Amino acid sequence: MSDHSGSRKIILILVLLCSTVTCVGANMFEREVVPISRINDEPTVYDSTIAYRTITVTGNISDIDRHTATIVEDSHSLKVDIRRMELFEGFSVNDGILVTGQFRYERTGESLFIPTYVLHYPIEDMGMVNISNILDDPASHNGRYLTVIGNLSNLEMSMGRYTATVADEENNALKVFYYGSTDLAKGDEIKVAGLYNGNLLHSESMSMNRSPLSISNLVPGFSSFMGLLAIFAMALLLKKIKFNE
Repeated sequence: MSDHSGSRKIILILVLLCSTVTCVGANMFEREVVPISRINDEPTVYDSTIAYRTITVTGNISDIDRHTATIVEDSHSLKVDIRRMELFEGFSVNDGILVTGQFRYERTGESLFIPTYVLHYPIEDMGMVNISNILDDPASHNGRYLTVIGNLSNLEMSMGRYTATVADEENNALKVFYYGSTDLAKGDEIKVAGLYNGNLLHSESMSMNRSPLSISNLVPGFSSFMGLLAIFAMALLLKKIKFNE
């Protein structure tokens, strides 16, 4: 068999694999990161009152009062609305912060950034965390990525997302917003990974808690049927290539 024919079969294998793998490189919490200096220089470009636009800013908290916090990046500053105090629980002066939301430009008053999500920056992933630990100390988990395992005790669809309740064996319950599609049902033991912010777990990954030998764990991103089909097809092609060499 020629090298070109063998290469075509390898390409076919890769295409088949790509068709069954779920792409996880991007997520809803990643938005265009805009330097504060650019917002200060061109406020009308980023003004969401003219054209709705979600962006992200990063910096350090320089001060916090009852209604606003100031974020600084180098010598540039930006006022952030913190009236949704639950988003900022556990944050303090000098902390690095990443804020996603909308910038509201006021020509005659004080411009303000309205947050949707708030993260510690650099971004932190706490890994697997017990639900009880989150509820006992929400401030220490706020603004960080984490993963929980529990029983799905409630699941409702509204406003383009699922609102779920995940509970541990002691009935400690955590509210979850899920922005994908799912076939999960009440009573399933599930694993949920996402951003904990504002007493909610905002998740793009919610699935059955499978055993370590599950095909979905051995080959992340595969559905059980399509994953097995891809592996079977790959084995046949490799066998044929080897036979024709």
